[in-house]
Formats: sequence, structure tokens, C-alpha cells
Amino acid sequence: MKYFFLAILTITHLNICAQDKDSLLRSDINEVVELLEFMYGYDQTLREYTIYRTFDKSETNRIESLPDSILSIEKELRNFRSDTIRNYIWKNYINPMDSAHTKILIELSEKYGFPSNKRIKEYYDKEFSDPEFSALLIFIHSPQKYWSKIEKLMTNEYNEGNINRCAYGYIKWHVNGRNDMKHFLENGYKLVEDENGEQILKAVDCD
Repeated sequence: MKYFFLAILTITHLNICAQDKDSLLRSDINEVVELLEFMYGYDQTLREYTIYRTFDKSETNRIESLPDSILSIEKELRNFRSDTIRNYIWKNYINPMDSAHTKILIELSEKYGFPSNKRIKEYYDKEFSDPEFSALLIFIHSPQKYWSKIEKLMTNEYNEGNINRCAYGYIKWHVNGRNDMKHFLENGYKLVEDENGEQILKAVDCD
């Protein structure tokens, strides 16, 4: 009998913790979103610069909307003539901040629960500054030294319903070395044929 009551107490404690995290996220939502948007924007802007050599978001959006055949030509025209600057950007700007941003997102997730777009939109009454915004991408670009911690954290977040199974599969794929597609296929993704007859991964059953 005592084990039954212990189980009830554990479940009740978890529910209270979840409610506390939701309350904290609600009260701090503007600060949390603005920080996440900054980290996401930094991540994307610096990576796009190494490809397109511009910080102009309207220009990178234009290029990325081009047909594949023209896109490859545009990328070639904009490519660095030397890898020196690209390597410098990765070493001094991208990699160090990937590590810093990963650490911050771990701390935010431990305090508030993982800030998925679905959870954020429960409390945030504005549009995201970037329609493609997702805090998940910060973990997808996390350094290896954080992988085991992220895997444990996000497994808990998945079990608590703070992320869906497709997000969980994406994380599992990254933190296990990005070399096994089973993490996608076991978590809501399927291989489907695109308009060119090629097999692509598509999220089809995330909830």
C-alpha cells in the first residue's frame, strides 16, 4: 500500500512542477521569447552569411526561393574564393555561440520546460520576428559535449508533453551522431516521394 501512496505523491509532485513551470513561462514570456529569437536569429544569420555572403535577410530569402538549378548557380557565384574567412567565422563566431546558446537553452528548459512554439503561443500574443522561428534548432546545432544532457532532458520533455514526437526524433537523430535515420522513422517521419520522384523525409504523424 505504501508504494501506491508513494506513486501518487510522485505523480502529484510532477504535476505541481509542471504547473509551476507553466506559470513561470507565462510570467516571463516576453523576456524568454526575445532571448530565444535573438539566439535563433544569430544562428541563422551567421550560417547564411557563410553561404551567401550577405546579412540582408530579404536577399537570402529571395535566393532560397529560386528553383534548385538556379539556386546552385547563385550559390556558386556568391561562394567565398577562399575558405579562410568562412573558417574564421565558424571558429570565432558560430561554434563558440552554438555552445553558449545551447547552455542557455538547457537552463531555460530546466526552469520553464522546453519552449516549443506550441507552448510559447499559449502565452505570447505577438507574431514571431521570423516565421520560421523554432528554439529546437538551437539544440539541433548543439556541440557534442552537451548531447547526453540534451537527450535526457528532451526525453523528459517528450514524456511530459512539452515537445511532440517529430521534434523528439529530430533531437534523437542529432544527439546520436546524425547517422541513423531510425530516429526519424520511429518518431513520426516517413520516406515519401517528392515531385521529382526522389525519396525525402516528411513529418506525417507528430502528435
